[in-house]
Amino acid sequence: MTDIKLKVLTEKDFYFLAKKTPEGVYDKETRDKLLRIIKRLNHGIDFCTGDEKQLHKKFKNSVFGILYSKDSETNEKINHPGKIHLAGKFSGDIVAESVLIEKTATVFANIAAEEVLCKGVVRGDIRATEKVKITKEAEVTGDIHSPNLNIEKGALFEGRCSMPKNRKPQPLFLMGKMPKKTG
Repeated sequence: MTDIKLKVLTEKDFYFLAKKTPEGVYDKETRDKLLRIIKRLNHGIDFCTGDEKQLHKKFKNSVFGILYSKDSETNEKINHPGKIHLAGKFSGDIVAESVLIEKTATVFANIAAEEVLCKGVVRGDIRATEKVKITKEAEVTGDIHSPNLNIEKGALFEGRCSMPKNRKPQPLFLMGKMPKKTG
């Protein structure tokens, strides 16, 4: 390991941030810590060493994904410009870039995203501007609207699906709210 020179961060914080990725998915505690470290870098940028500036450059525009672990129970509305990874119980609505629903997840929500991968249980409508994939162990009850839909053999799906042509998708998180159901 090479010697690093630090003026703004502690060695512990530097290595904590250096081991993460800007597009990673993290729990709330980890995301909060990452954002505090990046904020400290932003405020001290004039005093940063070369090593700190390099780390700042890597993370200054990060949008960390949100992870809800398998032992979590959450009831909220999410509007996030990044990734959402659900492994526990979730109720509410979700608007995000992409949504991954693990085998251990039970989701009672309407979902709007560019991409949705469902391996668990979903009760609610799914709208995706790019694609929806439902794996063989998944159970989905609700309508699906997506130009690309893949349902593996063995998956349970109860609802309607529409596959509109999607000429020019726009990021859903810019809409600021869930799209209205039509039809």
